[in-house]
Amino acid sequence: MKYKIGSFRRWTGLGEGALRYYEDLGLISPYRDVGNDYRYYDERNFLQLVQVRQLSGFDIQLGELPRVDTTVPIEDMRAILSRRRAALESEIDALYDRLARIKLHETYFGQAYPDVSGIQKGNIRGIYRLFISDPAVANHPETAGIVRNWLSRMPYAHATLRIPLNELRERVDGPYSAQVGIGLLERYFNDIGDTFREPMQYSAPNTSVSGTILVDDPRAIRRADLEPMLAYIDERSLVPCDDMFGWIVYISGAGDEAKYYISLRVAVA
Repeated sequence: MKYKIGSFRRWTGLGEGALRYYEDLGLISPYRDVGNDYRYYDERNFLQLVQVRQLSGFDIQLGELPRVDTTVPIEDMRAILSRRRAALESEIDALYDRLARIKLHETYFGQAYPDVSGIQKGNIRGIYRLFISDPAVANHPETAGIVRNWLSRMPYAHATLRIPLNELRERVDGPYSAQVGIGLLERYFNDIGDTFREPMQYSAPNTSVSGTILVDDPRAIRRADLEPMLAYIDERSLVPCDDMFGWIVYISGAGDEAKYYISLRVAVA
């Protein structure tokens, strides 16, 4: 049985433009009356349309679907579905990973700053860092490219800072000569297939003491801001063995009114 385009549109819920588009792509083939140039659709067109809508609903490109004048063997279609399934699984893995990072952020946003009771000893993963406020880094020809690459990998890069180990050991009041930059966990660094090159710096996985601080300026961090962490280290006879690194969790406000919420870690032995 043949149907005019008006009836077929009501049947399918598609507009005339969509039907013409599928016809232009060769995905459906209505009958054309040479006398009046009317289009007539039949049950085969309906079945073709259902198949097109189903497979395109899997985000399979229309160009990969069987056409009126082109056969796609079922083995080829199975391979197309297999590739799409693998791509979806990869997307799902990425979504789960993003979900885990959101949950991690929630825990930091839920903390009190500073939180003396939250100071703890634990393991930290390896991380790559680039301290753009370091003159040697800022003037390095590789810096701009690394920063652009890492920023394109959001949300896996983060703002970071460094307090030199020698200044911590000197026990001066400060302010410390903190350097700010960007960091990327080793896992994500490897996932994007990046390679280590200057002026990147790498901190291997280590045992560290972590805590949080709230400051008005990351360039004006003083010993008093770190005292709870340093006291924790002294009480347990631990020895800092690397620079102190910080992840800038959140910046509230701007200018002189800004507040910096920072999670700090220092490797200990």
